[in-house]
Amino acid sequence: MFALFNRFKQPIDIAGKDPEKIVLTRVGKSNASNFKSNFVFTGLLQENTKLQNGDLFSCTVKGTKKDFIVVALRPSAESVQATVYMCNGTISVTRKGEEKYDEDGDLIGTELVHVLDTPCNHVTVNANMRMMDAGLLPSTTKEFRVPICDIKLLDRITLDGKNYCVDAIDTTKFAGLLAVQTSDDNRNL
Repeated sequence: MFALFNRFKQPIDIAGKDPEKIVLTRVGKSNASNFKSNFVFTGLLQENTKLQNGDLFSCTVKGTKKDFIVVALRPSAESVQATVYMCNGTISVTRKGEEKYDEDGDLIGTELVHVLDTPCNHVTVNANMRMMDAGLLPSTTKEFRVPICDIKLLDRITLDGKNYCVDAIDTTKFAGLLAVQTSDDNRNL
């Protein structure tokens, strides 16, 4: 099946794996939500693909290099279909390190330790999402979808100069991904 689409194949660079080819199409445009129309794609892959849920890859879409994250793989007899989310940001994760004291033993600050930077897909939580997803915390303002990585509760996520505090990490919402709920982070770290 994959061979039938040779002229539509485009190369992808997979983080930590050999390059492959993919045929990318947008998910339904007629009744799709804004999120689906803008960020959700279906990919057709070779049957021996090395891609797995949670993998990051990049390819060119309309002349611009974009990052994608694999959300679901569905193998069939002659090919593999994947649902992928286009990344709409890169986050920087930091956490509290050692507390610093002066010579009198007074706390003068806390060291922030840089943990990682990673592309992600994120959404701003609104009232409609709260009504449809009972698992959202009342304080959640943004949800991030990231590959499995070293992220912990109370870590600070920085996106576009704004800080968020990690309040919940769901390891089951997406296979191979983390769904990270955050609130605005006003802590003085």
